[in-house]
Parts: sequence; structure tokens; C-alpha cells
Amino acid sequence: DELLWSAAWLYKASRDEKYLNYVLSNQGWSQAVSEFSWDNKFAGAQALLAKEFYGGKKDLSKYKTDVESFICALMPGSSSLQIQTTAGGLLYIRDSSNLQYVTSSCMVLSVYSKTLMTSNIDGIQCGSAHFSASQIKSFVKSQVNYILGNNPMKMSYMVGFGSKYPMQLHHRGSSIPSIHSHPSRVGCNDGYSSYYSSNNPNPNQHVGAIVGGPDSSDHFNDQRSDYSHSEPTTYINAAFVGAVAALLDGTKQEPLQLLQINTTINMVDYM
Repeated sequence: DELLWSAAWLYKASRDEKYLNYVLSNQGWSQAVSEFSWDNKFAGAQALLAKEFYGGKKDLSKYKTDVESFICALMPGSSSLQIQTTAGGLLYIRDSSNLQYVTSSCMVLSVYSKTLMTSNIDGIQCGSAHFSASQIKSFVKSQVNYILGNNPMKMSYMVGFGSKYPMQLHHRGSSIPSIHSHPSRVGCNDGYSSYYSSNNPNPNQHVGAIVGGPDSSDHFNDQRSDYSHSEPTTYINAAFVGAVAALLDGTKQEPLQLLQINTTINMVDYM
């Protein structure tokens, strides 16, 4: 998957046909998937190549089909739904650091919704359900809103955003005091006993970091030791930036009329 992902980006950047030929000669590698992550990049490559399909590269139809299968696996109301949402409306793929899959999926959905709009395509068909580009984008916005505070816990999962957010991140730099506030020596075991096991908030606030997120019941246990939910990662934040960037282009979104997800699409106040 990394090789197809790399070749797709190199073709986009250089327009050198050798990279596209590499993709075509190895397109059997590509497969329909229901997640996009650091460990599985097929959906990202498919979204890039589907845009090329709409630009005239009709031999890339497989990637259009595959990325639309990915979207259909995620969209509530789809007849080919594979990924469920929590009662609070969050995509839920697996328990360990679930927000990594939410932010990365949202980035792909955002990119493809823009591809549909710019190509004047009215949407995609998921069995008996049809989703317009604006509906796909609205679903992305509901996920972003959930992460930023519109959720059953009434808390933001981004540190420093809003009035309530995680305080005990599983992060060494955040959970250990700065040398400026604690210049004396810290013993080999002191970090664990004095700071890791402490019930106090982290002494260094890791502003902007997004943690792994809530469990399947929309509950978040703000404890440093619960690394599956309290640990921030670069691959959560990086994809979140991509998803949010796509929401700032001013395009109107069409709300999804579905009871099982939160249809509120107003961004959480940046206060």
C-alpha cells in the first residue's frame, strides 16, 4: 500500500507517466477497504487516483470504484455500511486510539467530496442510498464537531480547546515537569512513581494534541495509564488538519437526515 500511495503522489507532483504506469501495472494490489491509517493507505491512494479518473484517466476506474466502496462502508444509512457509529455519533473502528481512524477517514471523505463537487458529480450510490457531496462533507463536519466538544462527555478531545479537555495525557514530555520548574535531579524510578502514577493534571499542557478518544460507549476515562484513549499521536493530528482544512472552503453542506447520527453541523465555538 505504501508503494501505491507513494507512486500516486509522485505522479500528482511530477506528472511523470512512469509513476502512473507503476500504479497501473500493480493495480491488483489495491483493494476495497473500510479504514485509512498509517498501516493501510489504500483508501488515500484510491482517492488521489479517482481524481485523475475524473480528469480524463478512464483507465483508473477501479480506484473510483474502490474509494466509493470505502465511503459507502462509513456513511450512516448506507446499505453497504461496515463501520458503526457510537450512540453519540462517532465513527468507531477499534478501541485503541480510535480517533486516528476517525480523522484519517474524514480526510479522505473531505478530499473525495471536493473531487465530486469540482467534477460536477451529484454524489455516489451506496446500494439503495444516495449521498451527495455536500452530505458527505456534512458527515465529516459532524465528526470534527464531536472531537471538538459536541459529544456526550461535553468535552473537547483536543488539549487546550474549549473549557473541558483531557488533563492526564499519556505523554512523557507533558507529564514530567520542565527543568525550569524542577531543576533538581529526578531519579530513575521517580518519574514513574511521582508523575506517571499521579492523579494530578499534567504539569506541561500539550496544547493542540488530540488524544485517542472515547470508548464505544462515548465515555472517556481521563487517566494517564489508559494509553489506548489518553495518548496523543502525530497521525491523529495530521489527518485532523486535512479534514478541517477542507471544511474552511466556504462550501455549503447539506445536512444528513439520519436519526442515528448527530446532525448538528455548526462548528464548536473557538473560545
